Amino acid sequence: MDARDILVANVDRLCHEKGWKHFHLARKMGVKPESLSRSLNGLPRIDTIEKIAKALDVSIKSLFEDPVAIEGFVSVNGKLHRINSRAEFERAVKEAPGITSDFTLTSTEDDYMGDLPF
Repeated sequence: MDARDILVANVDRLCHEKGWKHFHLARKMGVKPESLSRSLNGLPRIDTIEKIAKALDVSIKSLFEDPVAIEGFVSVNGKLHRINSRAEFERAVKEAPGITSDFTLTSTEDDYMGDLPF
């Protein structure tokens, strides 16, 4: 994920938590919905990012934090790895012989609970 993808994922997540659509966020920011859409689909200016953060009542820094929190332990071929980040998870998977890096991390339990073996 690049910085723009992280920004968009966090804006979407925060809007969802508030029960907002982008329309509501744009109104709270005092901009047209089309303007917000162009910003999120392109390279938003710093003043737009500041307005987004203020409207969502979060810090600018939090808009750029990886929205997928990973924490736990993974056993790969008998070796136990403590995982605290996406990078650590990807490193553990890459170290395992015969395992490809074709995987998708999900951000909610609902996305993967049905696939668990227990």
